[in-house]
Amino acid sequence: MPTCSDCALYTKKAETEGECSINGLVPADRDAGRCLSRTFRPRG
Repeated sequence: MPTCSDCALYTKKAETEGECSINGLVPADRDAGRCLSRTFRPRG
């Protein structure tokens, strides 16, 4: 399953976390299905 780090809205800040342009700080390994705002968009 894809994770937050696979999302186009995710910017890496550290090895284990990053910033989502909608949800703020998020863990890199959070499953996309658990996206807080249900806005996961695959990169590419």
